[in-house]
Amino acid sequence: MDDLSPAADEVLLRDLECPVCMEYMVPPIHLCTNGHNICSKCRERVQLCPTCRAEFSQTRNVALENIARRLKYPCANRQSGCLGRFSIEHILLHQAVCVYGKIKCPFHIHWHCPWVGFKSDLKKHVLAAHPQSFFESSKMRFLKLEGFVILSCYGELFMYKQLFQDGEFYGAVQLIGTSSEASKYKCVFTLRASNGIEQISKTFLVRSYTEDWKTSFNSGKCLRLAEVTVRKFCVENNLNLSLKLFTAY
Repeated sequence: MDDLSPAADEVLLRDLECPVCMEYMVPPIHLCTNGHNICSKCRERVQLCPTCRAEFSQTRNVALENIARRLKYPCANRQSGCLGRFSIEHILLHQAVCVYGKIKCPFHIHWHCPWVGFKSDLKKHVLAAHPQSFFESSKMRFLKLEGFVILSCYGELFMYKQLFQDGEFYGAVQLIGTSSEASKYKCVFTLRASNGIEQISKTFLVRSYTEDWKTSFNSGKCLRLAEVTVRKFCVENNLNLSLKLFTAY
């Protein structure tokens, strides 16, 4: 049977509100002896029905569970801006990476920054706390051999990290967004020698911040060169590397 229309979803979702946490219930949906519903998480925390104070039965509301499987659920982060709607098979996976949920400051690993907040507030935080590593630009030139910066362009926030590890040089760009959103952007790396003639230029799709840097570096879809090769483009320990971001379509 086909999924219900968005309007029908809205009507039926009202019947799926848990009386305790007020979030929409997903199977298993439990019943009290008087027929009131409660979600599985809240059922574990309360002893009596919050609606009528009756005891809970061992019965589940199978009819409502079947309806729930046909609905599109709004994201739990809808109040902070997420407009996505997902089936019960995908809603939890989405919410685990939803950019409208609270995220850690990207500098929590490098500088142990304790900030946690919404993506919409991240730019303001980085400007105030890490201005030396924030740039309003879609292109940059990097002189340091290793580093981490945030770039703001196209209405998005991108992270760039480069480092030497085990004789290899890595550089990757991540969008603070989902994988599908990241695939809309490309990054071009260009290494130029001091003689102005030799150069290496490589283009890759931007990665998503939902994967860790090690995964990005080992994906085979980011800048990866032998350290001895990269050193040829260094002058007095400064690296002549430029990065440019642009839309893929």
